[in-house]
Amino acid sequence: MKIGQYWEPFDFDEIAAGKSFADLVSVALAVLKKMPQPVSLVSGPVTSGGKGSVEENMKVFEHAIHVLEKKGETVFSQLPFEPKFSELAKNWKQEYCTPILDDFYLPILKSGLIKKVWFIPGWEGSIGSKWEYDLCGKLGIERILIKEEMLDPKASSKNVKKAKN
Repeated sequence: MKIGQYWEPFDFDEIAAGKSFADLVSVALAVLKKMPQPVSLVSGPVTSGGKGSVEENMKVFEHAIHVLEKKGETVFSQLPFEPKFSELAKNWKQEYCTPILDDFYLPILKSGLIKKVWFIPGWEGSIGSKWEYDLCGKLGIERILIKEEMLDPKASSKNVKKAKN
């Protein structure tokens, strides 16, 4: 993953110092503004659905980002935020931590800096991914469904399906 290409050391310090999901948006937007367009984002299960654990789901995210970058996509990785997301979510008392969506992903997706969102297989079982899918449709952001075969090392670009916007 090429995280270091667009990230500065102080970005990681700001993430660590963040006290809320909203605090993290400025870091994400600063990184996104450095990235050549069009910028993609990967969406899929993290805490709900997927492979059954956050650790396994993060491996799938990392692999999907790597595959897309090898295909020439410019991908914004939210992986540097995940430890802070987990820390902040521990204080949330409801079933799903909606501030991650409303206070972090909503401003990022509304910024106009994300042009495509790639959905990992199993995204339909994720509360956050379903929310992102619907929001992308409303905002006119291209939605692309990744087929399981695309994540196979021998995959081809034929294993991608555009969603109807």
